[in-house]
Amino acid sequence: MDGGAVTLSVGNTAALAFGLLFTRAAAVTVALPAMLGISVPVRVRLLLALLLAAGLMPAATIVMPKAGGLLAVAILVVREAAVGAALSLAGAIVVGAVTIMGDLAGSNMELADGAILRGTVMMPNSLADGLGTMTGLLFFIAGFQRSLFIALGQSLRVAPLGRIGIPDPSGMIALGGRMFSLAFGLALPLLVPLFVLALAQGAIARLAPQINILIAAPAAIALAGFVLLGLDAYGLTAGIMRAWSVVMAATLRWSHG
Repeated sequence: MDGGAVTLSVGNTAALAFGLLFTRAAAVTVALPAMLGISVPVRVRLLLALLLAAGLMPAATIVMPKAGGLLAVAILVVREAAVGAALSLAGAIVVGAVTIMGDLAGSNMELADGAILRGTVMMPNSLADGLGTMTGLLFFIAGFQRSLFIALGQSLRVAPLGRIGIPDPSGMIALGGRMFSLAFGLALPLLVPLFVLALAQGAIARLAPQINILIAAPAAIALAGFVLLGLDAYGLTAGIMRAWSVVMAATLRWSHG
């Protein structure tokens, strides 16, 4: 025994520890795909959680609750689900920032026509839908899921199994507050020229009322917006990757204590 932590052994202690660890891993694998906007079968998510729990068992210790009974176990299960969901919050922050950026840019590009790429997931417009999908793919292409699994393993030291309390949530709350600043940084290179185009549209409608601006302007603005997206494709992709790096680094720091 070391500081109230009991090294796992075969028996009820090991069974309780594995159940709690599986709950924490399942909260990550179940919540993260939904936050990324990616559809993964529930069986696959639970199987991955089972493998993660089995792999992390040698590093796990458990503080046995003083109070017994189903109520104590239920409280511990809810606590583990909360820790796992907090780890997967990183996906919601970046995808949310990119979705906000896509909503702002798409609305200015006359693309507010609802989701067209994934009918089961309602997005503000087709641009936000497409950018959100790209952000989720970049998460796996760049290998950030490995950072999340490392954070899951590190969380066992900061938040040992069997304790009621959770790590200080102020870091993750502050990280969530960066969603809007990330969205603004990604959207600014597109919003400025689109705002200039909107001003030009208003000036033309004022100076040349005989021109049917309602017919000509939407197509022109949408075309100009796609050209701007093409010109800013590298910068936008790099900005999303930087956002993933910042958020995952903060998640690792939080899980490390």
